[in-house]
Amino acid sequence: MQLRSDQQRYFRTTSLTLATFLYAKGHAITSVNTTDSLNKKEFVFIAGSQLEELVDAYKYGDRNSENLLIPVHVYEHARNELLDRINE
Repeated sequence: MQLRSDQQRYFRTTSLTLATFLYAKGHAITSVNTTDSLNKKEFVFIAGSQLEELVDAYKYGDRNSENLLIPVHVYEHARNELLDRINE
């Protein structure tokens, strides 16, 4: 069994909207890290094929795709939780 490197094991983003989308879709955030920029945080997720598909759909997919739909209250709840974690 070959171990995956750290970069293959985790997906990282500084985009609050992408992190909120992935979190609202049920992907757990393993950590929120500081970056060199005072205004940005890095959100870290465990990488996987489903997560990769969602990232691709979010970045490049058809905006009418079922994969992109999230109830507003779920999205807002996820966003508020992430904002709380940023401000800890």
